[in-house]
Amino acid sequence: MRFWITKNSELPVREQLARQIMLGILSEDLPAGHKLASIRAFARQHHIHSNTVSAAYHDLLDRGWLELRRGSGLYVRPLKNSGTDAHGLDALLSALLRAAHSRGHEPDEVLQRLQHLILPRKYARILVVEPEPGMREILDAEIREQLSTPVEAIEPPGLSKIPNLNACLVAALTTRVFDVRKRLPQNIPCLSLRLRSVRASLETQKAPALHEIISIASKSPEFRHAARVMLIAVGIEPERLCEIDATTQRWQERAGAGALVITDVVAARDLPSTCHAKVFHVIADSSIAEMKQFCSD
Repeated sequence: MRFWITKNSELPVREQLARQIMLGILSEDLPAGHKLASIRAFARQHHIHSNTVSAAYHDLLDRGWLELRRGSGLYVRPLKNSGTDAHGLDALLSALLRAAHSRGHEPDEVLQRLQHLILPRKYARILVVEPEPGMREILDAEIREQLSTPVEAIEPPGLSKIPNLNACLVAALTTRVFDVRKRLPQNIPCLSLRLRSVRASLETQKAPALHEIISIASKSPEFRHAARVMLIAVGIEPERLCEIDATTQRWQERAGAGALVITDVVAARDLPSTCHAKVFHVIADSSIAEMKQFCSD
């Protein structure tokens, strides 16, 4: 996976690096067991200070995204823990929790799924929690495309105003789940929405010629940033990418000037039919399927 680091961004370089690694892990473009470059090698390759790389790596290590193998280096945490030989129900459950945690699932989420398997429960309403307005609109639209269950997208503070919260399937992007869970009562779970792989989204897309510009159009700054990071990770040169804020006037004209427009489901509705557009869906198919299991569709 290629990384794009700029010193002109509002985000500190350490945060840029940490976010890009997290995005790569969430979309599985950085697969389980992948070894990261050493601190010195990464710093030298991207012309940044080794202390910055070290800080980003240690942050991800502390948060459970990476694991340190003594004498070898830092690796993406494995998707499952196959190294246990313990016996008994408690040992099996402990191994299950460890494997689930290595894939980003908290114990209450595991409990929720077990309860659903043993005593299936259907929700009549989906509550999507997302702080960024543009991304909130995208998540709402993607879920409505796939499910007939009523959907409401809200900001995190709005959770306190929702009546009968235990009747709702609460969902949030994996990067938001931790903060959302802190706002929820202990008995209310939050479904983690995994990200779709950009690499998979591009499999059927013919690459533009080397000299052609690719536009990234969305109301969501986070969508534009993530799309840019992942396009660079699959080999697109940064100079060929043009980010366009779809909340500005005449944005469609500027987007249409590119050979290809990478956009979301919401902005795509306002693009003229003459534009060569590729819609990137944010939510992984596996998460859509998971929601269908919990809903009355």
